[in-house]
Amino acid sequence: MKKTNDYNLEELNTIFDNTVAETTDYIKKNGLVNGFELNSLIMGDCMEIMPLMAPKSVAMTLTDIPYNEVSRSSNGLRNLDKGKADILTFELKDFLEEVYRVTSSTIVIFCGQTQVSEIISFFNDKKKKDGGTVRQLIWEKTNPSPMNGQHSYLSGIENAVYFKKPKGTFNAFCKNTVFRHQHGKKNPVNITEKNHQLLKELINDNTNAGDIVFDPCAGSGSTLYCARELDRYYLGVELNPEYFEYADNRMAA
Repeated sequence: MKKTNDYNLEELNTIFDNTVAETTDYIKKNGLVNGFELNSLIMGDCMEIMPLMAPKSVAMTLTDIPYNEVSRSSNGLRNLDKGKADILTFELKDFLEEVYRVTSSTIVIFCGQTQVSEIISFFNDKKKKDGGTVRQLIWEKTNPSPMNGQHSYLSGIENAVYFKKPKGTFNAFCKNTVFRHQHGKKNPVNITEKNHQLLKELINDNTNAGDIVFDPCAGSGSTLYCARELDRYYLGVELNPEYFEYADNRMAA
């Protein structure tokens, strides 16, 4: 059989029109398009990398995209500058199309409140055409920051959108869409890093040991780190050199 990168995308769409298990097994044996190795972090633009990947080549995409909203004017209240972690570098619809194409089972995207509707609408359209399940997930922080607490309600939640393709993996049972975990530990590079127990819960719910977890906005590498700890394969892409270096060192440790 030819290696994956010898096929064009039309041929690959035919090859990978099968079960998640068959797809994962093939990818493990043959690697990803253009030789991207499993258990690796790539420095680059995810919108240049994902088109080179095979359709349905990863079981789960779990990512935290830039919210495009946190580092902005705050009407006189104290403002938290999240820097480059907050700057969206791609067209959201184009990004979603690629994530949908390369994922065989489940997608979870942490996003800003202004992005939730667009992402849900995108996956609802996919659901109408090809089936699937769409949910809004909430991370309720059990120890939210007290910043501006004397002026308003605390900012105690973050949003994510969940999409599961037909016959995708789901290991939970009658589980609510609200996840209660502490705020993530302070990261010296990426202030937006998610709680590791939250990430592990999502990975355990939606993949099995040996599956491939993909993060196209890898940041400081928390999703990749958690996937490895749970005996999953991982693949990540990060554009920012500072984040990449931190994540690369973390995964090498």
